[in-house]
Amino acid sequence: MNKIEQIKAEKDGLDVDADIARYAELGWQAIQESDVERLKWWGVFMRRHTPGHFMMRIRIPNGITNAAQLRAIAALAQRHGRGILDITTRQQIQLRWIQFEHVPSILSELGAVGLVTLQTGMDNIRNIVGCAVAGLTRNELFDASPVARAFTDMFVGDRAYTNLPRKFNVTITGCRENCVHAETQDIALVPATAELGGRTIAGFNVLVGGKNGSGGYRIATPLDVFVRPEEAAEVCSAIVLLFRDHGSRDARNKIRFAFLVEEWGETRVRDTLEARLGRALDRAGADERLPEATNHVGIFRQKDVSLSYVGLAIPVGRVTSEQLKEIARLAVAYGTGEVRLTPDQNVVIPNVPDPKLGNLTAEPLLKVLRYDPSAIMAGLVSCTGIEFCNLAVIETKARALKIAQTLESKIHDGKPVRIHWSGCPAGCGNHTVADIGLLGVKAKVDGQTVDAVDVFVGGSSGPQPTQAVKILENVPCDTLPTVLEGLIRYGEPEKLRRRLRAISTPPLTPSPAASPRERVDDAGRRPLLLKDELPDGAGKALVVNGHEIAVFRCAGTLYALQNQCPHEGGSLAGGAMEGDEVICPLHGYGFNLKTGVCSTDPRLQAKTFPVVPSRADS
Repeated sequence: MNKIEQIKAEKDGLDVDADIARYAELGWQAIQESDVERLKWWGVFMRRHTPGHFMMRIRIPNGITNAAQLRAIAALAQRHGRGILDITTRQQIQLRWIQFEHVPSILSELGAVGLVTLQTGMDNIRNIVGCAVAGLTRNELFDASPVARAFTDMFVGDRAYTNLPRKFNVTITGCRENCVHAETQDIALVPATAELGGRTIAGFNVLVGGKNGSGGYRIATPLDVFVRPEEAAEVCSAIVLLFRDHGSRDARNKIRFAFLVEEWGETRVRDTLEARLGRALDRAGADERLPEATNHVGIFRQKDVSLSYVGLAIPVGRVTSEQLKEIARLAVAYGTGEVRLTPDQNVVIPNVPDPKLGNLTAEPLLKVLRYDPSAIMAGLVSCTGIEFCNLAVIETKARALKIAQTLESKIHDGKPVRIHWSGCPAGCGNHTVADIGLLGVKAKVDGQTVDAVDVFVGGSSGPQPTQAVKILENVPCDTLPTVLEGLIRYGEPEKLRRRLRAISTPPLTPSPAASPRERVDDAGRRPLLLKDELPDGAGKALVVNGHEIAVFRCAGTLYALQNQCPHEGGSLAGGAMEGDEVICPLHGYGFNLKTGVCSTDPRLQAKTFPVVPSRADS
């Protein structure tokens, strides 16, 4: 039995609450070694880099918070945390520099505004990640945030979930824009539709066994299961408890859920899950995610067309207490007081009426935390780094920010690029799914040990995920501005991803987005596509009069091509759109949506079909 398992066997982590007040009186030096670990069940973390000071992690399900909560957090940071806070890649907020004597009062003040720190560390279900603009965005299949909240309410404070073999990450999203890095999660519920009982039902496909740390990125396995929103929390619970009861508890670096999924395989995991639930589950539906990802930074129309949400870039997730108070003020003055935190460490102010948008964008804070950042700053993400983290081997946040500022002063073409920093192999900066991922290491230069990074390119999550390729090792951080400038100027991550997919995807294997289904209108007439079913930039496969057709929306207009690529039969409906072309996901051949002409090989041409509105759908 490893050390942590011994600690858990002696006393449940939640039970350390009885000792918190006592340790606050005695001083932090009195905390027993075993209780240092148990305090993580209460979101309180000792950091060896700041002796006598602690980090506290606040649970914010789906990243949905409000002005009152942010004002309370800002006040706590001002009084007890030297005025700094970090937004994490799990949509939480971390307080720094906390002295243990203040922990009881901080927990009380957080509780007064509906916030808890419970189970945000160690072998627990961590904060449930979801689309930051759930319920707002016009590019969602449905609002999945109630499911995230229902599942959170199910496990927080319940000892049935506090003795897992290892930490457990979950994302639940109805957003079609791949904003949550679903394939890196132990459980990912992603938007899907299924034909059940003669009706098209919106729900989730289930992915399991993804991870970033413990040996690197493992792309989550499709479980071939579709769940309706009303049963989703129960299914998530059953999967977690399956891991609790069957996961290994030996070497800590080999016991994530991913290893059980690898050992058992998809079929045994699904069969065991169905046995635990006492019923069969529906097989997976059509993955409704779009090929490309977004970070929700900028100004976007909501479902209510008189309102917009404004996404602000928070460079490397670091904010001051004064900035957080100002965000709260702006949320009240220009919106409804609601605020959203994103998995890319940014902030969204929703529900801004059109007449107020101009004044909001003129606010001084938005000159610092911009809604229109450079392409480099918009895609910048960083873990905590050695400044505060016990695991990190290099400094990340300050260095990432400084290098990004240097790069944006040199590169002005605005080409989107995601640069993610992780200070150690745990991968909290999600470097595995970035255009450019930087993993902290130590290297020798002229006999001196220096901060360095391994450089990865081309990683992604989403309906066509790719494993990043490590192209450089032990690159000294002092040389990174030059190295990254070259990669940004001349690298083409999307082309690399297409080539990686071509290598890893067997010929003639359609993507999940390209499972054509016979569609009829309410009167049982010929197949059709429902009005406004496709957002811009999306494709969908249909069967029309026995033919597989790929339908795309580009700049508000629908186009139809044969679904099978003329090159080697790849599904065009599962491809990414670039301008007026669709790019085949197998080998990267591009076809003009209007003419079907192939720009990659002029000898090839996809057959086009007219798109004619029907009276039933007008």
